[in-house]
Amino acid sequence: MNSQMTDKTPSPRVLVFACRWCALVGADAAGRGKAELPASFRLIPVECASMVEPDSVLRAFASGADGVAVMGCHLGGCRFNDANHVAVKRMEALGDLLDTVGIGRRRLLLSFGTAHEGRQFAEVLEAFFRELAPLSSLAAWQKPLLNQPSFR
Repeated sequence: MNSQMTDKTPSPRVLVFACRWCALVGADAAGRGKAELPASFRLIPVECASMVEPDSVLRAFASGADGVAVMGCHLGGCRFNDANHVAVKRMEALGDLLDTVGIGRRRLLLSFGTAHEGRQFAEVLEAFFRELAPLSSLAAWQKPLLNQPSFR
């Protein structure tokens, strides 16, 4: 990852909403396995990918994120009775909205994996960073919310 990013090209800032039962454990495994991960992502644990509201994604973009990833358990493997299918429908609809307002659905990643896939977590995140790198700035959309710190 670092070899493809130059000092002149800032790394995209990414907010990751990670299911605590799969993606969060996978992220931990990637870290323990010393996988090369970008420094400019922040991870927020959530109980389930289905609990990520579109409002939270939009706030992330408004606060300075260049991309948002929602990472959950494999479809059919959710401990909450396939609640991650809700995440699929919700994020597909949000992708349509992002395209409509000019942010673009390419800045939203929905990914599914298991807790045992630390390497997959790192590879998915790296691929997302590579996709975000050539995209234009979202500066026009990123006005800090009153009394809210910017994403840094």
